[in-house]
Order: sequence, then structure tokens, then C-alpha cells
Amino acid sequence: MATRHEIVGDEWAARAGELADWAMERLVNRKDIWGQYSVLTPAERKKTGKSYKAMTLPMVSMRDGSDHVTIDKLTRHFSSRHYRKPQIIGLQTKSKENTSKWLGIDIDMHDIDKPTAEEHARRNLAAALDWCERLQAQGYDPLLFDTNGAGGLHLWVLFADPAPTEDVFALAYSLVSTWEASHLDEEPETFPKKLKPRSLGAWFRLPGLHHTQEHYARVWSGEDYLDDPWLEGDAAIDRMLTAIPGPPPPPAPEGAEYGSRTTRRTADKPKPAKTAAARKRRFKREGKATICVDLDGVLHRHDGGSLIEFGEPIDGAVDFTRTLSEWADITILTARLSRAKAAERKALVTALKAWLDEHGFAYDKIHNAHGKPPAQAYIDDRGVTCRPEEDGVKAFATALKLARQIAG
Repeated sequence: MATRHEIVGDEWAARAGELADWAMERLVNRKDIWGQYSVLTPAERKKTGKSYKAMTLPMVSMRDGSDHVTIDKLTRHFSSRHYRKPQIIGLQTKSKENTSKWLGIDIDMHDIDKPTAEEHARRNLAAALDWCERLQAQGYDPLLFDTNGAGGLHLWVLFADPAPTEDVFALAYSLVSTWEASHLDEEPETFPKKLKPRSLGAWFRLPGLHHTQEHYARVWSGEDYLDDPWLEGDAAIDRMLTAIPGPPPPPAPEGAEYGSRTTRRTADKPKPAKTAAARKRRFKREGKATICVDLDGVLHRHDGGSLIEFGEPIDGAVDFTRTLSEWADITILTARLSRAKAAERKALVTALKAWLDEHGFAYDKIHNAHGKPPAQAYIDDRGVTCRPEEDGVKAFATALKLARQIAG
């Protein structure tokens, strides 16, 4: 019986021709140069510690115009399988005329085996979804890809017509410049990068098979209330092919200056770090801690009413928030927002704010973005604490017991 990965691969291969035509029309900025991942030999892997090599093609000595991006190359990319020596390529971010058909943002997730990987992936997704909402508010139809199945994300935005690369970069930079506020470990990479007129520019890997992981790109559906809001195979391809190209980006601010990209190696470090762990960005809390407090079951009784109806507060809840606010910033969380349709969200937030204010609750904000916000603690009537790193193996037994009690 075929595995799910094999079935998804068959779906990508069956539609590789469609995808190649789409990419040629919407993504190819120039045909004479492209990027490619080459699988290394066992000897090369042992020497370099890597399983692949990324390179720009053709080689400089062979750039005579005889080789270029073709429908055939694009088709081979979209139909790639690891067992067939994949031909995975990337496309240049700008044309010879310094225009771009799209922008891309790479939100990295390399340390997939670290204990903090799950939290890292959660922050990545929360930041990406926030940027998607900002882009949608500007009239764009962003495509968010889960590229490696472990928290690595690519965000693409298509333009109806090629736009000045300088303006495209400025739009991308306006998003990633909030990376610290989004609690990311490093500044995501933008495609295109800061315009250098005589430079070839960078290239960005096309969606499809990952070059090292047994994973085909999945696309965010926008339905975050689903158990799995990611589309894969045919559903992901349908979403890609129906993405609506957007208006030109706003003109880049005159005289704008952009600093060098902040990476894990350069973030917040007055001196070179000695270890890989030390090269990670450390976020020091200044001022109050951030505590997330659930609405229903903590502040408000579960009453089964409509999304925007509220009854009386739970006894002691108001005093609880006031005491908590003396040393913490309070973010109100509610699952109601994840169940609300887009048109209902604004009315729900307005009604919730009015209810909180009417009863005198202390709070700083209501979380109205996707994902779980970063915080030092989460207070929830259905939460179960599990800290095996601190409490040892017994933490799992305790968590199982509490989870069973809550689940009934």
C-alpha cells in the first residue's frame, strides 16, 4: 500500500505540467539564471557534513545564453522524488530591468531536533499569520507554505504586473522588521533583498518537494479552526493555482536606509559567541511578565450562548485580574475568536471589550491574531501542566491523571 507521502508525490507529479505553466507565467523573473540543489555523493557528504549543495546556474563560464529556465526544467522540479535524484530549483527574485513578479519571505526552522523546536515553530506560524493578515488588508492574496513539516515557512505574494524591485523589497521589509516584536529567533530572509543594481540578486526555492526532508509543501487554508488547517497534494496545488495576483506595492520611502539583516549569529551580540547555543538570540524580559488568561471557564462561565453574548463574571474573577495586573501584563484569550467567521471577529472583540470594561476587569489587550501568543504563563481552565525536565518522569503520570479528569 502506498504511503501518504507517496500519494501526495503522485498528485504533484500528475499536475507538474500545470504548475510549470503557472510558474513560468507568474514566477519567472528571468530565464537565463536560476538556482538548483544538487544531491552530493557519499564522499562529499562525509567531507562537508551536508547532503546537498546549493548553486547558481549556469556556471559563470557557461553563461552564453544557450541554457535557460524552461517548462521542462520546471516540470521536473514539480514532479521530483527523492529516490529519482530530485531536480529542485529556485527562481531569481528580479529581472534584468530590476522588476519583480513576487515577493518571498523565508522563516527558517533548522533546529528541528532541539527541545525548543515546537515553541520555535509556534512563534514562526504566529508571525507568518500576522503578516498574512496585514497583506490581506492591503489587497493581497498571500500564499503561506509549510516547507519542511517542522516549522519552516515560506510566504509568497504575487503581483499582477512586474513591480520595481526596490518597492517589492520595501514591502517585504515592512513586514519582517517586526521580527523582534514577534519573538522570532532571527530576522527572516526576504526575496528580493535590498536592491543592488549590478547584482544578479538572490534566488528562492520553488514550492514542492523539500531538498532534504521527505515532505511536500503544504499550503495554509486560512481555516485555523480545523484540526489540520494545512492543505496538501491536490488541495494545496488548487490553492496555489487560484491565488489572485495583487496590486503593485507602495513606492519605497524616499531616502529609506535598511540595515544589514539580523541573523542568529549577529543578533544582540556585542562580541562573537563561542558556541552555537550562545549564537541564539536571547530575549530578556524587561518590565512586567506577560500572562495569558482564558475567558470562558476562568473569567466567564461556560453558558453555551452565542459568540457575542456574555453573562455574569465568575465570582472572584475581577479581583483576580486586578491582583495579577500589579506585576503582569494580561492578555485575554478566547477560543470564541477561532470559531468566529472573519465577518464576526470585529463584532466579537468589540463586545468582549465592552463586557470586560463594564465589569472592571484589569487587562492589557485581547489576543485577536492567529496562533498562541508568546507569554511567560497561560491560565486556562482546561490546561494541564507537564514539566518532565523539572519534575522528572512522574510529571507524565500527573499530567495523564489531570487530563483524564478534565476530559471526563
